[in-house]
Amino acid sequence: MGMGDKAMRFSSGSMMRAMSMIAGLAACTAAARAQDDPNRAQFLKSCGTCHAIEAGDAPRQGPNLLGVFGRKAGALESFQYSDALKSADWVWDEAHLDKWIENAQAMRPGVVMPYHQADPAKRAKVIEFLKTLKAPS
Repeated sequence: MGMGDKAMRFSSGSMMRAMSMIAGLAACTAAARAQDDPNRAQFLKSCGTCHAIEAGDAPRQGPNLLGVFGRKAGALESFQYSDALKSADWVWDEAHLDKWIENAQAMRPGVVMPYHQADPAKRAKVIEFLKTLKAPS
């Protein structure tokens, strides 16, 4: 075995430590981004479990919200919407998003979204963040 072969061998433990360090760095970067942007932080806290926001991310319990502001409600092809939302006749704007986040079932009986936010300041932060999520052209 030559010297180069020795230098290229990693134990499984050292590989796992390296991967853990990379994952930790990614988590720290995401946390730092959220701390730098209170609107993003509120979105992640309120909506981030159920909704993806990156291009190409699969839907979770709810649709990917990249480009949601200005999009017709219930129209993202990659998500299976309830009949109540598929038949919606509006485009997501501040007023509709505010009512939706406050209480989706009250706004549109028959929809599936269980989350609601009574605090208008928190809803405003989420909406401001959603406005920054531009779909790739």
